[in-house]
Amino acid sequence: MPKPHERPIPSRVAVMQHPVHPMVVVFPISFLMLTLVSDAVFWWRGDHFWALVSFWLSLAGLGMGAIAALLGLADFLLMKQVRHHVSAWSHMVAGIMVLSLAAANVQLRWDDPGGAVVPWGIVVSGLLALMVSITGWLGGTLTFRHGIGTYAHEEDVTRPTDAEPPDTEVRE
Repeated sequence: MPKPHERPIPSRVAVMQHPVHPMVVVFPISFLMLTLVSDAVFWWRGDHFWALVSFWLSLAGLGMGAIAALLGLADFLLMKQVRHHVSAWSHMVAGIMVLSLAAANVQLRWDDPGGAVVPWGIVVSGLLALMVSITGWLGGTLTFRHGIGTYAHEEDVTRPTDAEPPDTEVRE
């Protein structure tokens, strides 16, 4: 069985060998995870400001999540090797669930951000945090276990193998 990154699978949507999907996905992850935090602060403090923060974080998470999803979908469709991994399909389905929950969270808060937080806003934000964690774990599995979006670097190719002992000769 090949070791992780033994056969890297470069991303098709990349800038100078840097896959774009992992660069963009950090934004919706942050926004959607922080929605739960701002909901909790609103519940604790009762300050309407935090309900507005939750609304805008949900909206930003949905928007950036849609962009990240399109970039991920492009790699999914353009890279045949990716579609052979169950974790890629699971990551995609979980991502769709995250976007659906984010849209529900935005819709729930649209008319009255403060009135929507307790109880359903916190419930949806909690589910979102759980689903974002699962989706991120699956995405990490694709990169770190299966080498999706990784590249072979020149020093990796020219590095001596385990069969070749390193040069230990002492030179004066």
